[in-house]
Amino acid sequence: MKKPFVIAIAGCSASGKSTFTQMLLEDFKEYQVGLLPTDQYFNRPLPKMISPLSNLEYDDYNCPQSLNFEAYYEAAKEICRREDLDIVILEGLTVLYFPELRELEDLKIYMDLDPEIRMYRRIVRNMKAGRGTMEDIADFYLNSAKYSETKYFIPTKLQADIVLNGHNFQGKGKELVENYVRSCLKK
Repeated sequence: MKKPFVIAIAGCSASGKSTFTQMLLEDFKEYQVGLLPTDQYFNRPLPKMISPLSNLEYDDYNCPQSLNFEAYYEAAKEICRREDLDIVILEGLTVLYFPELRELEDLKIYMDLDPEIRMYRRIVRNMKAGRGTMEDIADFYLNSAKYSETKYFIPTKLQADIVLNGHNFQGKGKELVENYVRSCLKK
C-alpha cells in the first residue's frame, strides 16, 4: 500500500507557515498534494484564558485546547491513508504539539520568527481583514497570544526535524526541504 509523504509545518501565529505551505504547493505541482490546515478545526466556543498581564479574559486561539483534536486527528489519519496522494501537508500551530500527530509525520518543520516581527505581521494581516484596530490586535497579542504561544508552541521547536527562519525561508531552506522530499518520494 502506497503511503503519502507527510510534512508538518508548525510555528507560532504569523511565523510564515501558510506562506511556506503555499510555496511548497506551487513547487510540488507535479505531485498530488493534500493539505490539512488546523485553522478549520477550532473548537466552538473557544477556551478562555485570563491574561497574566492584564487579568482580562480572552478567547484563547493559541492553546492546544483550541483545536478540536479528535476531529482533526481523524481527518489527518484519513488523508494520510489516501493512496492517490503523493504528499500530505499538515499545517498549523498544533501539528507538532500532539504526539499522535507527530507519529503520522515524515518531516517536521518549525517556522521560527522573532515575536516583534510576528506581531507586526499579525497587525497588518488582521487590519487588512478588518479584524480590529492596531491597538486591539497588539493588545490581544501581548496580553493573550504571546503568553499562550510561549507556554505551548515555542517548545515544540524541539520536536522539529528542521527549523526554518520565518523571515527568510525562500532560498536554501525551501530548496533543502524540496530536495529532501523529492529524494524520499523516489525511494
